[in-house]
Amino acid sequence: MPDLRFWRRKRSADVDAEFPRIRGRGPGLPYSKGRMAQTLMLSGFAADRAYQLALLIEREVASSGTPEMSSDQLHELVEGVLGREDTPAMLARYHGWHRLARLDRPLVLLMGGATGTGKSSLATEIAYRLGISRIVSTDAVRQVMRAAFAPELMPALHFSSFEAGDGLKIPMPDPDATDRAIYGFIQQAEQVAVGASAIIDRAVMEGLSTVVEGVHLVPGLITPERHQTAMAVQVMLAIGDEDAHREHFMVRDFNSGGIRGMERYLRRFGEIRRIQDYLVGRAERLGVPVIEAADPDDALVDVMDLILERAGALEPALP
Repeated sequence: MPDLRFWRRKRSADVDAEFPRIRGRGPGLPYSKGRMAQTLMLSGFAADRAYQLALLIEREVASSGTPEMSSDQLHELVEGVLGREDTPAMLARYHGWHRLARLDRPLVLLMGGATGTGKSSLATEIAYRLGISRIVSTDAVRQVMRAAFAPELMPALHFSSFEAGDGLKIPMPDPDATDRAIYGFIQQAEQVAVGASAIIDRAVMEGLSTVVEGVHLVPGLITPERHQTAMAVQVMLAIGDEDAHREHFMVRDFNSGGIRGMERYLRRFGEIRRIQDYLVGRAERLGVPVIEAADPDDALVDVMDLILERAGALEPALP
């Protein structure tokens, strides 16, 4: 019977001899086309294309004839392959990904948007691509705060964002009933912003990259730019077409097995759209990028490109 332990040791030695070890911040490891394919996928390449490119890179790494290669040398080699084999746009995206990975500061991504614009799903996908383990929803912040404050003290906290106007206990300055949705939402957002700002402060203090998503991230109420030791990126998701926005609620209802029933949201669809108009208007006035979110894949690319662009702008300021 063959000695499998000997075969495993021999096979490991063969791999080490064939491929140079990649020296980075940690202990050097042999080049892995699987890890390279994953890196290319995270920077925007389709899975099949990423694997094809990883194979080409593997051949060049193996033919380098050196027992050890720095991560910067590997990066230059990868850029050379991409420059020959793919489009300038994809090369720029990979280059931006490499810059982002080298940033010596946490990323704080704030993703606002009205109900039903796909914030939670997009936040999860972006966090995965960037290797971020901390995702916070402002709805969770509101849930904690409503447990601490009685409805008589802060009534707006005890309603959904688009229903907060139902809890108003003070006369409206404008008799138009349609203003109640916006006025109630603003009250709620001001209250939740206190907790959301504390979460951002904590993330920056700990140096941990964090994604915060939620309807309460109103431009001007949350001011991440005051944190000079973090890379803060704020975006506002919106769906311009009303039918496409309604369809998002139907898809969410189907994916959740009816737990998040669409009837309640469609019944208050007018309030949700007015809140979106308010959020988009504030974002445009304060220079916060507005991302069209009708197509989640397109929105993902737009947000990722914005993050990579900001990382590139910060690079010269790094020590």
